[in-house]
Amino acid sequence: MYYNGAKNVLVSFVVAFFTSIVVCAVFFFIIPLLKTSPDTMVPDLHNSTIEQARVITEQRSLLLVVGGEEESEKYSENLICRQAPLPGSAVRARSTVTVFVSKGSNEVVLPDFKGQGLSEVTVRLAELGLKIGEVKSEENATIDKDRIISTEPRAGSKVDKGDVISVVLSRGVEVANVPRLIGKSLSTAKRIIEDNGFTVGSVSWEVSIDYNVGIIMRQKPGAGQKVRKGSKINLVVATVLE
Repeated sequence: MYYNGAKNVLVSFVVAFFTSIVVCAVFFFIIPLLKTSPDTMVPDLHNSTIEQARVITEQRSLLLVVGGEEESEKYSENLICRQAPLPGSAVRARSTVTVFVSKGSNEVVLPDFKGQGLSEVTVRLAELGLKIGEVKSEENATIDKDRIISTEPRAGSKVDKGDVISVVLSRGVEVANVPRLIGKSLSTAKRIIEDNGFTVGSVSWEVSIDYNVGIIMRQKPGAGQKVRKGSKINLVVATVLE
């Protein structure tokens, strides 16, 4: 009888011992696992600023880490262009979300600088990460002197930052007063025309009783008119009937 009582006590002790082990295991291992299971979704931070992303992640009990900068054609400068984990991922609270900020694209669309001054275009190119290259000039009747006619590459072209852009400046149109040639000899008239930056045009002969042979009796354009340098001046020279 004493033996049966001792046996019952031993069985009760063993049951109680293993029960306590199970309870401890549940308390120390199972419950913590349940508490640390994934409980939040990673938000989509693309196209957000760092400040906006920090507010969003804090609301989800997540930690934001900036991993650096990288070029991106899709996302504008200073906006988040990549993140890890990806949006929609299930993570534990206080997990970190690493983001990368866009430096913008290395490509630039070249603006149209027609009609602008060289100094302002130089500044604008520098702001775009471009450099001013060769500066040429040519006459142009529609663009004011010292204003941009065109660029090379042309406006609207895609160029890389650091590229050199050449420009063509307008010299405007050089004009001068047509000299008076009537009454001059043909040889003298030709010299005057060339000295004034014009060219000799057609030379025709007509009988005249008012002018001596070989003397200019008419000209076109007329004396005093303002015309473009390099223009032709046509002459009519006096002659006599043979």
